[in-house]
Amino acid sequence: MGGLLVATVTFTVLVALLLAALVAVTVLPVFVSLQLAERRRFSTARWFVVSSVGVLLGLGVAYVLHKHGVSRFVQSVPLVLTWVGPAVLWLLEERQVGLGGRAGRHE
Repeated sequence: MGGLLVATVTFTVLVALLLAALVAVTVLPVFVSLQLAERRRFSTARWFVVSSVGVLLGLGVAYVLHKHGVSRFVQSVPLVLTWVGPAVLWLLEERQVGLGGRAGRHE
């Protein structure tokens, strides 16, 4: 009975860690970039698209590397691409509206 309890707790913890890692490379970069864009009065729609493309690109490259049997460390390196949107926004200043876009009245 004790082994079943340990297995259940271990499985639950592993699933929770996996889901947290998945959120960290999919949802969190988009959320952070939207917050940064709104704070700098940039177009949130533009940065939603930029961040979403970064997430899809990072996950796609990691998947292709996984299919080719590359080591796990090399597979995880493209996941840095998921944070491209927030990284670029972090480097931009408020007055760089040409790159950041201007938030419209509807935003």
